[in-house]
Amino acid sequence: MSTEGLVIGRTNAGKTSFCLRLARVLGIRELNWLVERTDGVTQRRRMDVREAEEILTSGDAHQTRELQTLILSVPRGKVDRVIRVTDTTGLADGLHQDASVRKAMAQTLRSMLQARVVFHVIDAASVGQALKRARDVSAFHLDYLDEQMIALGKSRQTYVVLASKMDLPAAQEGYRWLRQHLDKGCVVPISAREGTGFQEVKRHVWRLA
Repeated sequence: MSTEGLVIGRTNAGKTSFCLRLARVLGIRELNWLVERTDGVTQRRRMDVREAEEILTSGDAHQTRELQTLILSVPRGKVDRVIRVTDTTGLADGLHQDASVRKAMAQTLRSMLQARVVFHVIDAASVGQALKRARDVSAFHLDYLDEQMIALGKSRQTYVVLASKMDLPAAQEGYRWLRQHLDKGCVVPISAREGTGFQEVKRHVWRLA
């Protein structure tokens, strides 16, 4: 299944919350998901946005273990265009003990090679907290996994870093660091909880239409 927009990031960065808030911002109340399992089987799933928020978002790692493509209708001129934004399994360091999680992470990496637009969700609050703990802020850098995702993301047609969880303490400091160390034009601060930053996100989503 080809991918237009892909949402990637570490576990618990806020990828699924981002997708669900995006649907709300676009005025969608019933979600139309196309789910591609790691065994290649594709299924269709429909659910209310509120139900999806209760089922699909939690503090547990690896809640998403397949590609979940949200089919969205967005206005483009006098007509609506259908676009696809795909939520993915969160990536983590090392070799995960669960084989199903390993397969899901491999599926995420393969999908990055097909995506036109990559939305890389980075937890800005966690970055800010790490900066506070750092002995030498001038030498601070993101972990190897995020750096690899940045390198691969930049090879895509459009690459956007989403500095997530901006409603949390330390997020502003994390966002400032991301803007200084990445291309300033591609870092968008967002809060899925409060819905901030999504007007800018919509501008990038419309590129898919």
